[in-house]
Amino acid sequence: MKVLKEMVKLFLIYLLVVTCIILFVLVPRTPNLGVGAGWGGVINYDYSFSFEEYKNNVVGYLSQVAETKSLGPTKWKTRSVEDELLKFVPKSMLVVFTGLILCLFFGVLKGIYDYRNINTKQNFLGSGTTWLFQSIPDYFIVMCVIWVVFFKMPFTILGDEGWYKFIAPGILVAIAPTFYVARITSVSLLGQKDEPHIMVAFSKGFTEKLVLYRHMFKPCITHVSGYLPSVMVFLLSNLLVVEYLLAYEGAAYRLFSSIGYSNFISPMMLARKVDESGLVIGICISFLMFVMVAHIASRLIKLKLEPK
Repeated sequence: MKVLKEMVKLFLIYLLVVTCIILFVLVPRTPNLGVGAGWGGVINYDYSFSFEEYKNNVVGYLSQVAETKSLGPTKWKTRSVEDELLKFVPKSMLVVFTGLILCLFFGVLKGIYDYRNINTKQNFLGSGTTWLFQSIPDYFIVMCVIWVVFFKMPFTILGDEGWYKFIAPGILVAIAPTFYVARITSVSLLGQKDEPHIMVAFSKGFTEKLVLYRHMFKPCITHVSGYLPSVMVFLLSNLLVVEYLLAYEGAAYRLFSSIGYSNFISPMMLARKVDESGLVIGICISFLMFVMVAHIASRLIKLKLEPK
């Protein structure tokens, strides 16, 4: 019964988030452009929000979804939003879940190393490096690694040709979250160190390694599992940068093109532009599903491992 209540609560929360995504994406964004008089041909740029236009966007889009049973068209006449999602989302899924496995595995190991060497000369390699990499912006770390590989290594990690091309993006998106998980792990272990049952175990002559794996590891994993949604959001934020820089054509890469960002604006460009709001909504909901799966897994692990 408790699990069912948790699932219903999560479903309602994420339903509210999906509603907010749809309302945000459908905000009117088309500016008013015109060419001014005179030889200069100055372009007049103006934007004014219209609630009536906003209402028409929302009602029109929802009516279209109900009638066509599709999230909408794309810039390719023969491909719907669902076709694009089936093509690009699985590629990003490979990257995200590869990064999740790597950052959890190596993050927990690094956290244990940090804890065991907190009062030794090796602390610099432990919590010192964890602090250092957490202080540097994650996108800067990713760009440095890409630069080193691109200019100093005899192979390339760019593109998405070949089944193995998801490995490099998976490693890159996992770098910063690994140190985040390491910090959570070491803090959890340090918080348990002075608990009565841990002190009793040490007083009986058990080694630190035995106490760690027999008495402290399970509560630590329970604590780390509570941060799975945050780790997933961390991975997805890195995914947007990594896919763009590596030209790995996954869902995040397709999201950039569907938004239609450009430094050049002209009335003719706006006239030719295809509205891919449905694709933006579809990709955002897909990413939200990743977070929801992580959230469900987090709750199930905690319900399973927490003492009754």
